[in-house]
Amino acid sequence: MIAIVWQFETRPGREKEFEQFYGVDGDWTAVNRHSRSYLGSSFMRDQSRATRYLVVEYWSEMLVYEQHKTYRSDEIATLDQRRNELVDSVEPLGVFTALDVPDRDGPTWSQRRR
Repeated sequence: MIAIVWQFETRPGREKEFEQFYGVDGDWTAVNRHSRSYLGSSFMRDQSRATRYLVVEYWSEMLVYEQHKTYRSDEIATLDQRRNELVDSVEPLGVFTALDVPDRDGPTWSQRRR
């Protein structure tokens, strides 16, 4: 399992919109759910700086993640444009091997329904 980590700095006053966009029922997550390899995300806001967020996406394997990005490239480009209206900066922090990931009961996030 891989974990892809991103850091975002939102535009002041756009935090709630950003949270809706990346949240469990947000548009970004909805696109990822089209892939069975998408296992879910961790979405975190900095407690001392309300405009700073981390997003960790969990995928079963890198190859499928790359295929998903290619297959959904038009949708992802549109979502990137919308996201860029909400943020001042996006910084990819890296791709990690996920270790000791907590078990989740029920279907993977990719199989949940809105």
